[in-house]
Amino acid sequence: MGNIKNLLKGHPPTQFGAPNGNDPTKGGRPVSIRNQLKDLLEAEGNVTMPANQVVSINDDGSVTLKLPTQMQLAMKLSSWAMSKKGNDSLKAIQMIMEQIDGKPKQEIDQTLTSVQPLQFKIIGKD
Repeated sequence: MGNIKNLLKGHPPTQFGAPNGNDPTKGGRPVSIRNQLKDLLEAEGNVTMPANQVVSINDDGSVTLKLPTQMQLAMKLSSWAMSKKGNDSLKAIQMIMEQIDGKPKQEIDQTLTSVQPLQFKIIGKD
């Protein structure tokens, strides 16, 4: 990785740390909910969280966790999919499937019909 001073040197003001907010030290694009959903579905109900996400261990044995936003969304979507509310459950399942498999392709009927050429008759000349 290059030195920040070298990256900033000699570049136009729209690149690397400029007033528009581009900063090479920010870490890039956040983790997508797609990956979180895959991890959640592949875990079959058993989720392991890193120790740095444990906020506290309560007296009754329960654990309070600080989850990233993407994992919160994935868990909420998963709980909607498992709920007994018909329409909400189906919509959540559809959203999960679209994230994992992508949207299904829609077929378009492109049957060609034959077109008869136009015939013109000139009037006035026999």
